[in-house]
Amino acid sequence: MTKELAHCLVGCGSAFDCIAAEPKAYAEGDWEIRKAAGVAQLASTASTLLSGLSSLETWLFIAVDAQALNYARLELYGVARLAGLKMATLVHPTAWVAPGTRLADNVWVGPGVRISPGCRIDSDVLLNVGVRLDEKAHISAHGWVGPGASLGAGARVGLHSAIGADVHVRAGVQIGRHCTIDHGGIWTRDLADGSFLEPELPCSTAHVIGAGYSFQRKS
Repeated sequence: MTKELAHCLVGCGSAFDCIAAEPKAYAEGDWEIRKAAGVAQLASTASTLLSGLSSLETWLFIAVDAQALNYARLELYGVARLAGLKMATLVHPTAWVAPGTRLADNVWVGPGVRISPGCRIDSDVLLNVGVRLDEKAHISAHGWVGPGASLGAGARVGLHSAIGADVHVRAGVQIGRHCTIDHGGIWTRDLADGSFLEPELPCSTAHVIGAGYSFQRKS
């Protein structure tokens, strides 16, 4: 008889707290909860947070919110994948996922989420409470969609992008890589790679051009 694998939740932030509040809603059996001290400490504590885990014994889930275009989450997710750990996908029992939907590894489908036929969710994506995805919407890897947000039919969100709470992306809109939309309301036009729309920038769109974690180098 095959032994049932345990689950381990690692991370911090609102998504982590939501999952940790009712882990057995997602999977029965044993759960271990490992909360990080904070995002700033992830790089230095990743090895400790993941120590002792085995792909033969444990399903791992990484939950870190949308800070720093989700690169903070990669401090754990990347180390876990390189170590060959087995990554879980978590779907809340109140969520509805259409048959045939493509859910990759380390995807969280939170309470009340609705995913229509033909959608594709790539690796390491967090769909918060009440998110709605219409037909053939696509979210690329390392994405984050906030509570109550929605994507219309055929909309696409690029790699490492974050859609804020109550943002409604119209059908067919293409959101580039490394983008953040944090203005609640309806979004109707495509966004170029590296675009930021934040409450502090009400009249314009900022772009990533620096070094460090950014994808575009200064000339």
